Amino acid sequence: MNRLFGTLCFTIPLMTTLSRHLTLIVPGLFGPAGLRAADFSLLNCAALELLLSRATLTAIPALGVEATLFNLMGVPRDPAQDLPVAAVARLAEAGNMPGGRSGDWWIRADPVHLRADQSRLVLMDSYALSITRAEADALVAQFNTFFSADGWHLEAPHPERWYLKLPHDPRMRTYDVREVLGRHIDGFLPSGAQGKRWHAVLNEIQMLFHSSPVNQAREMRRAAPINSVWLWGGGCLPRPMPLATTAPTWNTVLSDEPVATGLARLAGIPHVCVPESLHAWLATPAPGAHLMVLDYGYRDALYGDASAWGTAMERMADQWFTPLVTALKQRQLDSASICAANGRMFRITPALLRRFWKRRHSLEALRDN
Repeated sequence: MNRLFGTLCFTIPLMTTLSRHLTLIVPGLFGPAGLRAADFSLLNCAALELLLSRATLTAIPALGVEATLFNLMGVPRDPAQDLPVAAVARLAEAGNMPGGRSGDWWIRADPVHLRADQSRLVLMDSYALSITRAEADALVAQFNTFFSADGWHLEAPHPERWYLKLPHDPRMRTYDVREVLGRHIDGFLPSGAQGKRWHAVLNEIQMLFHSSPVNQAREMRRAAPINSVWLWGGGCLPRPMPLATTAPTWNTVLSDEPVATGLARLAGIPHVCVPESLHAWLATPAPGAHLMVLDYGYRDALYGDASAWGTAMERMADQWFTPLVTALKQRQLDSASICAANGRMFRITPALLRRFWKRRHSLEALRDN
């Protein structure tokens, strides 16, 4: 039997041998902040609106993609500490911890551009920087040479996602880089017992990267320099804890997102990439409860790109939400849950879908309700 961690904070339906349940985490489901009614009116999301309008709504104590994943996978967390996002994601991206040491302290050190805006420093994350493999390798090597005496080791298994191993707990609290996009960084710098020390470290890194040939070349071609890193999500790899034999479990985790994949690997749960569509997934014989991350429009929502987000939503409507209505009507699924990673879980069953007296609400109304 697969293993999970801790205790789940919402109820997965009890399953018979052949029952099939799908939980979708869809970050950015309700679009960019401040999306206008006119933007919603352009969308063709009737199937999604029907599903959400007739579903039962449950609150879950988690905000954000990573917190939602940790919650649904039952990973216990210390509210006084960051979620150990870095250690878990690196397990997925690099394959293993060096020497099998689960006690190493890892923190995300994602490459960013800090832009001076009058008296403020505004952050642009790695997604907008188009960092090449060669650029990442050169900056990582420069970093490791400079900080080798401190016992620090930086890795970049993906050019946009970097991981820093520290010899001990840095005793600070951090903010997810996505919370800081396009904002003045002062209110989001590391805090805690050693927070001020890490402010000085970040200044050192900025000076180090400023002189890098990588950034000189980027400035020559008028590309934004990679002039700092953003530290967040520090901690050690969680230890797996078996649940009671009566507790539900995930049969598979389907995601292209490294935190979901890392948690699945840690729990011994099969994990695969997200299939092309619901039809493709339903074609596989897969009874049980399945957890999937659909993040097509998430970046667009974060960057406030209403047009690109709308395109991504219509793609999801065609490939996932419209077929999901059909699958429930034909009882190919016993239930489906849609989680917007904002603390709300919508659960729909064939019986709930038949509640014709529950009128369909617009996505805008469902967002604001």
